[in-house]
Amino acid sequence: MSRELAAVFDRLDTTACVVTTSHEGRLAGCLVTYITGASIDPARLLVLTSHENLTHELVGRSGVLAVHPLARGQEAWVRRFGLQSGRDVDKFAGLEWTLGETGAPLLAAAPGYLEGRVLASLPCGDHTARLVEPVAGALRDPDAIPLRAWDVYERGEDDPRSRSLFPS
Repeated sequence: MSRELAAVFDRLDTTACVVTTSHEGRLAGCLVTYITGASIDPARLLVLTSHENLTHELVGRSGVLAVHPLARGQEAWVRRFGLQSGRDVDKFAGLEWTLGETGAPLLAAAPGYLEGRVLASLPCGDHTARLVEPVAGALRDPDAIPLRAWDVYERGEDDPRSRSLFPS
């Protein structure tokens, strides 16, 4: 991708989110910045996951996921969920979480969450778009300032989109 095109893509990034799932007792979570609402009525969400991630694999098997928007001050979660592999480390170690209605882990320290069932999947190059029907959610901290992907990368954090060394 050219620098000019990459610069435009960067400005389209949304709030950095952690997507979690579980399948047969195995938990997974990864950093996601490709996410958007897809429909108002009925409510639908598009969540794109990288083919390299364990989370991607387990979402495909379980058909469920939870999305946790991050707030400023949670930059460490970018490294935890975006720059190391769940195949090698327990990303949930030391974090409070519970299982939601779908069985996906819900992170207690996230300012909110939305969990849902995958209705359809569409291959999109190195990612797969998941059309998600929300089944539960809560905004726990309405005053939290969203952590935008642009803010993270602008501060010099490693850009997980440019790294294939640490699939989640």
